[in-house]
Amino acid sequence: MTTLTVSRAFDDVIGEARTLERNGKWSEARTQYEYLLGDPSLPAAARSSVLRWMGRAHAEEGNPDIALSILEQAVAAAECAGDRGAEAHALNGLAIVEQTLGNLDRSEDLYARARSHAAQAGDEMLLAMLDQNLGTVANIRGNLELALRSYESSRNRFKALGLFSYEAGVLNNVGMVCTDLGHWEDAEAAYGAACDACASGDETELLRRIEVNQAELWIARREITKARERCDRLLRDARRESNTSAPWLGEVYKHYGVVCREQRQLDRSEEWFGKAAKVAEGARDLLLSAETAREQAELYWMQQRNTDTLQALNAAHGWFSQLRAERDLDAVARRNGRLEERFLDVVRKWGESIESKDCYTQGHCVRVADVACALAERAGFDTKTLFWFRIGALLHDVGKLIVPVDVLNKPGRLDEDEWRIMKRHPEAGVELLADIDFPWDIRPMVRNHHERWDGCGYPDALAGKSIPMSARILCVADVYDALTTSRSYRSGFEHDRAVEIMIENNATGHFDPEVFDLFIEWAAAHNQSAA
Repeated sequence: MTTLTVSRAFDDVIGEARTLERNGKWSEARTQYEYLLGDPSLPAAARSSVLRWMGRAHAEEGNPDIALSILEQAVAAAECAGDRGAEAHALNGLAIVEQTLGNLDRSEDLYARARSHAAQAGDEMLLAMLDQNLGTVANIRGNLELALRSYESSRNRFKALGLFSYEAGVLNNVGMVCTDLGHWEDAEAAYGAACDACASGDETELLRRIEVNQAELWIARREITKARERCDRLLRDARRESNTSAPWLGEVYKHYGVVCREQRQLDRSEEWFGKAAKVAEGARDLLLSAETAREQAELYWMQQRNTDTLQALNAAHGWFSQLRAERDLDAVARRNGRLEERFLDVVRKWGESIESKDCYTQGHCVRVADVACALAERAGFDTKTLFWFRIGALLHDVGKLIVPVDVLNKPGRLDEDEWRIMKRHPEAGVELLADIDFPWDIRPMVRNHHERWDGCGYPDALAGKSIPMSARILCVADVYDALTTSRSYRSGFEHDRAVEIMIENNATGHFDPEVFDLFIEWAAAHNQSAA
């Protein structure tokens, strides 16, 4: 076989494979690449390209580990050939997979290396791609202005090269940023232009991604019926084209879950979110996992499923935290901020359900949390820790849900059996929270807030510094609120008298001396502010 024939065969196979890719037929494209790699005479630079394309096919099929291994081989083959351009392309492919796995620092480093090599090779097309990819990293991190600048640079490069279908991909990204910013008309215009650019070529897969993002825009604009119609069509298209493994289907499932939730089809909503979560897990797509869990939390919140809500919020919080790569506030931090607001909503509601059983402790959880956080701040807790400390304080009495109403509201002294039930509430609280993996361990606050410094507390009779610090602080705040709250058998004490009683109790070793000193400081400051 002559060199010309080999070259023509290579180009023919690559052309067929790339056509298959554009139509989402990744497995069939991969078969073509495997055929080419079976040729031992394939030059190193060409081998690098084929490995890169095959790695991308594996990534699109949801096999990121295999993709990373193959792309590393592509980088090595390009280095062996001394081909900076081929190496830049391989590094770019490697960075894309790392990015989908949430390894943003790693992906950004790889993009920077690729950009340096691409500039040396004078590869304008790859530079345009890298600007687009760096814009995507900036977008994930929440630096939306940088993202738009990167996208604009990429779009100008593609336009100068006459690569209008590539320009469509950039316009799609611009639409996503504008959606995040709430610039609906700009987003609509960008998506419309992207669809028009796709129409000029055979870009079925990209067009589907743009249409998925348009559905998200319509959901954000509360055009729920329009979004549902789009999702219906996308699912029909996927079935008709036997494209049931398309990577964008996970996003469609998530959008469908939101649509069904907003239309009060709650069982269907949970089913669609479950499908989205399964796709995200299989593809190890952290962003889809996080966004799906966040939307699931909203569903559970609507259904008053407090435990499920907190579990979903925790999952979303963890995934968003993995994606966050900068210390300053960014879009991921803002998403976490919204999640934390929902955390507070849920635990406040749970606290209200506790207090609805106990007519003598209305507002107790919030008041205790306020005082406890004031003491914790004086003890040096940082802002992030204070947030989760407040969550623990708000939930400290959750175990009272197992205590009968007549015991909680008994006007006189509890008998031995009733007291035994009441004393179990710290342990019951920990049991109720057992399935919730909080980012900061609140369980010691729930279990040990009735322990005493002298070891005479319950349920574990802990003493001194064996009592967790968070529980020692909460104990002081809890006793203070109990004293200043009216009960059936006595009126609540005034602030000064409550502090005096606590000083008397502390003489027998009730509280941590250092924490109690902080309380005395707070009490004095509280007195001055109330005067």
